[in-house]
Amino acid sequence: MHFKSYILRFIWFIACFMLIMLMQCKDKTVYTDDTYFGSKVIVLGHRGMGELYRMPGNTYEAIYPIRGIGADGAEVDIQMTHDSVLVLFHDHVMGDRTTCGGRVYEQDWADIQQCKYYALENNIYVNSVDDLFSKLPDLNNWYFSFDCGNVDNDVADTNAYRLEYLRAIKRLCEKYNMSDRVFLEGGKDVLLKAQQLGMTNKLFYYEGLTSSTIDYAASSHFFGFTTSFPWLFDNVELAHQRGLYVMLWSPNNDAQNKEALKQKVDIIQTDDPIDLLRLLNRYNYDYVIP
Repeated sequence: MHFKSYILRFIWFIACFMLIMLMQCKDKTVYTDDTYFGSKVIVLGHRGMGELYRMPGNTYEAIYPIRGIGADGAEVDIQMTHDSVLVLFHDHVMGDRTTCGGRVYEQDWADIQQCKYYALENNIYVNSVDDLFSKLPDLNNWYFSFDCGNVDNDVADTNAYRLEYLRAIKRLCEKYNMSDRVFLEGGKDVLLKAQQLGMTNKLFYYEGLTSSTIDYAASSHFFGFTTSFPWLFDNVELAHQRGLYVMLWSPNNDAQNKEALKQKVDIIQTDDPIDLLRLLNRYNYDYVIP
């Protein structure tokens, strides 16, 4: 009996030892923010602090803390009112998230600026990009990516609308000297029009990474791609070899942040900016998140 008891204790000891060793060796991967082009990964919060933040995305309240925690800036969605004011809003229809309804482009800014979000706190208003830029401290140290993929396609003349939309972005970027720090994401029609207008913003093609789309982006002199995990197709290296940057949206947990770094993408729009910044030793622990 004593011998059997000794054997059982020995087996238990070995099992515990192996479990400890397994836990210590679980993830020895060193994640770095070095990119193919020799710079650091640009970390952007998706619509600000990410979809899990308590404030609605695309609002000043969700955006201004992102630099405080150590990120480089934010991805935001851009719409335009009938009087050519750029609005931070995801869809071209106001929907049921705010106290207003109808299409953004059917209304003037004087009407839109009265719209409040249904949020945990009162008086969270829909913002114009101009108001956002005027409020943010050290604006010229921020990076933004303007998602132009959900522009209003229900207008009578889409060509005229998109040209005015891009002119409004151009005016705003020039007003705040932000053309080099505001990226534009969109389909080829939007990007080609931006080139026609002489816009100097970096243009990111909203498409999956295939050999044909990479050829097209390179021949069109776009700056890079904005894409998602299912659209990468393991072609990040091929895009890099053609001189194209890759911006990824939107990893929403620690595992996906790690995969984004393994893929060597250049810009990450994340819904989990805190874990990503901690992973890269760039999180500002002294900042108190509001």
